[in-house]
Amino acid sequence: MLTNILLAVSAGFGCFFIVISLRYQAPKRDLKRLTALRKTTEERVAEEEPEDSFYRNLRYRGLNVALAQADLEVTPAGFIRVGILISLIAFALGVVISGGLLVALFMACGSFFLYYFWLGLRRDAKKLEYEEAIADTCDRISAGAQLTPTLQGAISHAAETCPEIIKDDLMLISNQLSQGAGVEAAFEDIVERRQSYSLGLMAQTLKIWSVRGTTLPLQEVIQPLKQAIRDMADTGRRMDAELTQSRLTASIVTISPPIFVLFFRTAIPATDPIYASATGQMIQIFSYALSATGFILTMRIIRNVRKVLEIQPD
Repeated sequence: MLTNILLAVSAGFGCFFIVISLRYQAPKRDLKRLTALRKTTEERVAEEEPEDSFYRNLRYRGLNVALAQADLEVTPAGFIRVGILISLIAFALGVVISGGLLVALFMACGSFFLYYFWLGLRRDAKKLEYEEAIADTCDRISAGAQLTPTLQGAISHAAETCPEIIKDDLMLISNQLSQGAGVEAAFEDIVERRQSYSLGLMAQTLKIWSVRGTTLPLQEVIQPLKQAIRDMADTGRRMDAELTQSRLTASIVTISPPIFVLFFRTAIPATDPIYASATGQMIQIFSYALSATGFILTMRIIRNVRKVLEIQPD
């Protein structure tokens, strides 16, 4: 019995390391790149305000704000219902894969947590898309300024032709301006909700222009602003591409243990009692927890690298 357990554990670890070696083709090169990026990021962030943390927002500002930042058109109750459904599906898969209730319960709880983690990843992706949309919006504002002499008219024109992800925000800003609100007041709520450096930079630039620089054509103010925002968005896209391989590797390693267990149970039916025993269940839980911890730590490192692009405006 003990020999079988040791053989099963050894085979699992062997397959685990094989997957790592196959997926991570250039570990030294990637490790050096990530280390350099993280060092640069930590030095930069140390001089700034605390970063915009998705999980801090989730904890202190509620699920509504988190869902809005992730651009999910669902209610918090609907989001939780989907999470419960995913947990039930994971529980059923856990029973099929491991043949035991302890592992199935662990997988159900873990899947619910990873569902919230996925919300944070979606928010980061949408945030990058939003930054790129702001650069496109600058072009629309510049075109609108050629058709109308007022800032409200230029933003209203931009709201009609801008990317869909920013359309509702621009319409709200345009409505605020048409009701006599100042630039700062019109942008304030949107900047606070979106936590976007580029949008804050746009608000500050337009505020200064409306107070001091209306003698200059709006196009001359928008053009350098657009270029600065475009450069930041391009840097974010390149960094995201650099980190894609690391995310993929972490994801594959995370899902490998249950796949190996299912493979061994299918290929060697005699191992079923081993995996279904209390000892086998604990070994599986330990393996899954180790993989999940590695995944979370990898995502945290990637998140730290991305901090350099998420410095908030004053």
